[in-house]
Amino acid sequence: MQSKRLPSNGHLECTSAHGVPDNIFNIVLLGLTGTGKSASANTILAVGNTRRGSRQLFRSEPSSMPVTTQCEFRIMEKPFGVLVRLVDTPDFFHDQLENSKAQVEECKKYCQPGHCVVLLVIQLGRFTDAEEGILEKLEDKLGWKIRESTIVLLTHGEGLKKRSLLRFIHESAPLKNIVELCGFRYHLFNNSLKDTKQVINLIKKIPNYNKMFPKLTKNY
Repeated sequence: MQSKRLPSNGHLECTSAHGVPDNIFNIVLLGLTGTGKSASANTILAVGNTRRGSRQLFRSEPSSMPVTTQCEFRIMEKPFGVLVRLVDTPDFFHDQLENSKAQVEECKKYCQPGHCVVLLVIQLGRFTDAEEGILEKLEDKLGWKIRESTIVLLTHGEGLKKRSLLRFIHESAPLKNIVELCGFRYHLFNNSLKDTKQVINLIKKIPNYNKMFPKLTKNY
């Protein structure tokens, strides 16, 4: 299937998979309401888009209610060098989310073994009871062991200050357990900074990234 030509800002807003290559690699953000999924997606989108005042492509605002109510995606090319689909998802476990089952089925289209990396988004310092066992709950909904393709993405990195991130993880047994189940793949984001380096370092934690994104490897 022939891909669309991307605009100069390096990403394309999409509401359906029409016109997107079947073998496109997916970056899927999962997690509870308020953890920073949409803000993290916007941080990733900002890389390669240097135009000032560009509009925010994923709606993101502080709220105890779901702001993202359906799966949404954007197609990116920068900085990967190939087309990549970035998928933002709702909180599948929120009791105010309508059509939760339908949204899980939609997510399954993008979240398939060998064709994606999952970013399990957790807010630093706000690990809730609802997040205990969240990895297993997501695996049950999606039907496969996503832990094999998951990076734990901790947000609000500015709150860490000068503390060691690894020590912080070890001080929280439930968080440490999730990180261990995901093969100790984890990363820290400060979404108040539109910093290219933190995004590139995240991408480099994707298994076999150098084979999938050779242009990125060459440029960074």
